[in-house]
Amino acid sequence: MQIFLFLALLIAIALIVFALQNSALVMVNFLAFHFEGSLAFILVVVFALGFLSGILMTLPSFWRKSSALREQRRKFKQLEESVAMKAASQAKGKEEAH
Repeated sequence: MQIFLFLALLIAIALIVFALQNSALVMVNFLAFHFEGSLAFILVVVFALGFLSGILMTLPSFWRKSSALREQRRKFKQLEESVAMKAASQAKGKEEAH
């Protein structure tokens, strides 16, 4: 746990140093939108948008896998119950035979 805290602190320090060294104003044009801000801020926003779009692209796959896993667990539980019932009936049959 401490290593993650240490890594988070290093990343935060790196971001602060990056922001201080890249404070120049830049103009971003996209279609009809115009935005002026610091280079560091714009890069952080673009990175965050890319990260968010990556997460959104993986959600359908995650949901499919999660659904398939739930289905497999349900089938496994049914099989376990079936095996337990069969074993119980076999044990009962052996008792009746004696």
